[in-house]
Amino acid sequence: MNFKIINDGKQIDCEIILTFRDENNDINYIVYTDGTKDSNGNLEMYASRYTITDGNFVLNDIEKEYEWDLVDNMLESKYKELL
Repeated sequence: MNFKIINDGKQIDCEIILTFRDENNDINYIVYTDGTKDSNGNLEMYASRYTITDGNFVLNDIEKEYEWDLVDNMLESKYKELL
């Protein structure tokens, strides 16, 4: 699934890699990419908390370390499913 974000006034096309909900904290997360690659050729991925308001994704920063750990664990689980 694709969606668009506005960053510094520019519209950027993004692709959703993974969405999930942390049932313990009632928070939704999204992992996505804009298709860019780093200097090693690896796909750049971004993660955010999200809500859906009027049919639109509203992205919010992840600020707590345990949330980043949760995102990392979910990505690792998803990667293992694909193998």
